[in-house]
Amino acid sequence: MGTASPRALNSRWPAVAVVLLAMALFVVPAIAAAAPGDALVGVEITLNNTSGGSLTRFTFVAKSAAPIDSLDLAFPRGFDLSKITLDVVTLEGLTRVPVTAKHEVDGTALKMTFSPPIGSGATIRAQIRDVRLPATGGEHEVGVTYVSQGTAGSVASPEFTFETVKTSELLSRWLDEQPWVKSWNTVDALRLFAQPQKIAIAVPLLFVGWLTSITLVAIAFPFAIVGGLALAFARMSKIPPVRWFAGLYINVIRGTPLFLQIYIAFVGLPIAGVRAPLFITGVLVLALNSSAYLAEIFRAGIQSIHKGQFEAASSVGMTYWQAMQHVIVPQTVKRVLPTMTSEFILLFKDTALLSAVGVFELMLYSNSIATRSGNLTPFVVAAVYYLIITIPLINWVGRLEAKLAVAEGGQTPQNPNKRGGLFWRPASAGPIAEYEASAEVHESR
Repeated sequence: MGTASPRALNSRWPAVAVVLLAMALFVVPAIAAAAPGDALVGVEITLNNTSGGSLTRFTFVAKSAAPIDSLDLAFPRGFDLSKITLDVVTLEGLTRVPVTAKHEVDGTALKMTFSPPIGSGATIRAQIRDVRLPATGGEHEVGVTYVSQGTAGSVASPEFTFETVKTSELLSRWLDEQPWVKSWNTVDALRLFAQPQKIAIAVPLLFVGWLTSITLVAIAFPFAIVGGLALAFARMSKIPPVRWFAGLYINVIRGTPLFLQIYIAFVGLPIAGVRAPLFITGVLVLALNSSAYLAEIFRAGIQSIHKGQFEAASSVGMTYWQAMQHVIVPQTVKRVLPTMTSEFILLFKDTALLSAVGVFELMLYSNSIATRSGNLTPFVVAAVYYLIITIPLINWVGRLEAKLAVAEGGQTPQNPNKRGGLFWRPASAGPIAEYEASAEVHESR
C-alpha cells in the first residue's frame, strides 16, 4: 500500500480548510440555536421600590428566541408572594399585546403558564405587583427557568439590590396600620404636631443632630471660659489700652446679634481666604460670643469678693496673682457657677442658629425632615431634645443658688413658687445676693 506524497497532502489542505470553515459558519450556529439555553435572551429584572420590608413591583423583561410555553421565577428566601397580581404583555414597537397567563405561587416560586405559548422573537414584559420585600436588603438573584417546545432550559440569574429598612421605618409602617393611630391622626392639631409615625422616624434621626449640638457647646464652652477669664482680668487691668480693648470687644460682641456674628464668620472668612470646616467655624463663633458674656460674669464675681480678702492675702506675703489663684478665684468660681450654667444653657440653645449656615446640628436635621414630610412633628421632637438638657440644668441651678445663699448669707432658701423679682433680694441675703443680681443683668441677652 503506497504512502501519499507530501505534494498530495499539501494539495488536500485547502479543501479540508473549506469544509471546517463551512461547519463553523453553519453547523455550530444551528446547534447553538437549537440549544434550550438560548430560548430567552436579554433577561432583566427591575423593581420600583427599593426599601426593604415594603411592597414593590418587579418588572421582568426578556426576548424569546423560540416559543415559550411557561416561565418559572425563583425568588430568594424571605420574599412574600402571597398577594401578588400578574400582568404579562408582549411588546411590538410601542404596542402592548396582552398575553393570557396563568400563575401559581409555591412559597417564593412563581410559575407562569402561557396559553397559547409566546412566539419566537417576542419581547416579553411581565409585571409582578405587591411583592413584599424582606427587611434585610443587599444584592439578590432571581432564578429563571422556562419550557420551550417541551424542552426545559435556564438562563443566568439576573441580579437586583434593595436597601435594608431601618427599625424606625418598620415601626412607622406598623403604626400606620394601628386603629388608635388612625383615630389620633383625625385630629388636625395632633396630626400636624405629634403624628406617631413621624415621631418614630424623627427620634433616631434627630439624635445625631442632638449629639452634634452637645459636641459643639461642649467644645466651645471651655474655650469661652478661658477667654472670659482673660477678658475679665483685662477689663480690670490698670493699663488703659488693655482695659479699653477688652471693653470694646465685650461691648461689640454683646451689642450685636449672634446671628450677625455667625454670618460674618461663615461668609466673611472664606472671602478673606480663610477656610475651615463648618464645625470648627461654628465652635469658634460660639466660643468668642460666649466669652464676652462670661467676662462680665467673672468680673462681677471677682468684684463681689470683699477687698479685705486681698488685704488678708497680702498680709501673709502673697502677690496679686497668688491671691487671685488661691483666694479670690476659688471663691469666685463657687459664686459664678450658677450663672455660668445659665450661660451654658443659653449657648446650647444658640447652636440652633448655626443651622442657617449649613451646620448639621439638631435644628437643621429637624428642618430637613419637616420639609420633606410636610409635617411639624420633627420640630416638637427637637424641642424635647433641647429640654432633656435644659430642664435638669435649670433645676440644678435653682438648687445650687439656694445652697450658696445659705452658705454665704445664712438665710432660709426661698420657696421656688414665690421667688422675688430680679432686683429685689431679702436683706439677709449677704454678698452673694448682690453678685447674683449683677450677674443676672450681665447674662441677659
